[in-house]
Parts: sequence; C-alpha cells; structure tokens
Amino acid sequence: MHNLYIPVIAILAAFAIIFGGQAISDSRVDDEIKSLISKQLGVDSEIELQAMKEVQKGYGMCGQYRIADQGQRFVPFYYSKVNERVTLDADAERYRRHCGS
Repeated sequence: MHNLYIPVIAILAAFAIIFGGQAISDSRVDDEIKSLISKQLGVDSEIELQAMKEVQKGYGMCGQYRIADQGQRFVPFYYSKVNERVTLDADAERYRRHCGS
C-alpha cells in the first residue's frame, strides 16, 4: 500500500506543475495586454478585459476591454503574442483579419 502513494503523489505533482504553469502564463498575458492598452490610451486607470479568445493557433488574442473607473462600454481589441502589439480599433485591418469582424 505504501508503494502506491509515491506514484500517485508524483502524478498529482506533475499535473499541478503543468496546469499551474499554464494558469500563471495566462495571467501574465492578461497583465501584458492591460499594460499595453493603458500605455496606448495614456491612462493610469485599471483596465478590465472580457470575452478573451485565442486566435491564430494561440499566437493572438481577441477580446474586449474598458477603463474600469469610467463606466464606458467594452471595446474590442486584438493582441499579437508574436510582436507583443495591441490593436484597439475594431475597424483596423489587423483586427478584422484576425478576429473576424
């Protein structure tokens, strides 16, 4: 019975490392997007994100943002993980090409 615990603990640890690392990575991407949006808009306020989805086989993200303390509606954006650029204009060619609007 004692020999059974070691493989079970090893498997659980491996799952925790794999899925925990993915959650941390996703959080870093969200923080990077918020920072780029804030910088591009020239605001210091908190940015809220919603409706995030991966596009381009994981190389890009489409979603919506808004400035938290201004109560405005959510606005679409596209983020490229390859060159770490954010496109805020839904009419922009990059947004339409990757997010399908």
